[in-house]
Amino acid sequence: MVSKIEPIYGTQRTQLATAVPLQTPYSIYVFPSTYCNFKCVYCAHMFSPEVIKEKYGLERQHMPMETFQKVIAQMAEFPQRFRLLSLTGQGEPLMNKNIPEMVSIAKAANVAERIEIISNGRLLSRKMADGLIEAGLDTLRISLQGLTTQKYKEIGGVNVEFDEIYENIRYFHENSKGTELFVKIMDVSLDPGEEAQFYDKFKDCSDRMYVERMLPAYAGVEITQGMKTNYDRYGRTIEHRKACPLAFYMLGVFPEGDVEPCDTIYKPIVLGNIHKERLLDMWQGEKLREFWKEHLRGNRDGNPKCANCNAPDDVSHPEDILDQDAEILLHRLS
Repeated sequence: MVSKIEPIYGTQRTQLATAVPLQTPYSIYVFPSTYCNFKCVYCAHMFSPEVIKEKYGLERQHMPMETFQKVIAQMAEFPQRFRLLSLTGQGEPLMNKNIPEMVSIAKAANVAERIEIISNGRLLSRKMADGLIEAGLDTLRISLQGLTTQKYKEIGGVNVEFDEIYENIRYFHENSKGTELFVKIMDVSLDPGEEAQFYDKFKDCSDRMYVERMLPAYAGVEITQGMKTNYDRYGRTIEHRKACPLAFYMLGVFPEGDVEPCDTIYKPIVLGNIHKERLLDMWQGEKLREFWKEHLRGNRDGNPKCANCNAPDDVSHPEDILDQDAEILLHRLS
């Protein structure tokens, strides 16, 4: 079967404004690791650990199994299953050696309709591939940094043999059983004329593939400094969004257990810590509700972390936009 040329996001979407407030978030992003083995030029991890901590407040950690097990147990307390559990975050998830076991535990607990990982693929050895497949991973999304070893050095900041990554991707796809494999690449990681080569190269070793647009996802990164856009990463023309939809349907859990209402690096608000509070209480709590209201009132930029974040204009979809329904939603939340 020839791979589909489609964006890697979930294509079955609900009109968010009709569903808010949700009893159960659609998605939860659990960060297995905030370490990364790449230094991509458009990412915060291009900086040293000291600069990352200073600029973004991010500590490099792996999530302990005790913390992960608490997250899964607390997810089970929600009235419905989550649509998505993404073992992804501000780092490379395969750097956590326990990642296959994490997938297995989450599958056994049946807390999400779909479990995915987004990875740069560097550590996708045959042993890792077999472990993830046997654990029951539903989707693996690979983010490429070029089609040559030289491009990986230029964009990813690492000495990596592209052919090795390519062969590991082929192995995963050939042995994937029920696991879907999506492959994506940023336009900046392709030389002129290479888009067709990308699609040709992965047409028979992936289920879905796509070229995304680079946007200013991290404030302070030189390559996107001062970049002005009127499109999202999928190339769709957009208008600036006032309210961030992500906070209305998502939770993010950092390795130490801190919980935020999105999956960004910035921690715009810490709702609590899973070692001290329950996820369900955080989702239903007044702290999050007031955060929602500030966004609906048009005060998103009043939060300095939110003001620096491009996610509403980057990864929000037309079905997610809340601005036109802000007054209705404020009344509903009151």
